[in-house]
Amino acid sequence: MPEELTVKICRYINKNMRPKYSSNVEFADTCGVDEKTIRLIQQENFNMSLKLFQRICESQEIKMSDVLKAIGE
Repeated sequence: MPEELTVKICRYINKNMRPKYSSNVEFADTCGVDEKTIRLIQQENFNMSLKLFQRICESQEIKMSDVLKAIGE
């Protein structure tokens, strides 16, 4: 069974975006989301909305399409 798209997106965020920050709070503040949301993403079992995905990508100055290409979607 293929891996779910949401799991791939969460894994990408955890590997490529979150490590740039010293804490979940700092990353959450940069993205304009609640720190609890970042913790849910870290669990890689979070069904995020497109709006949240877009907000995180914009805060990191990366296109959503580039993330999708990087994860093979």
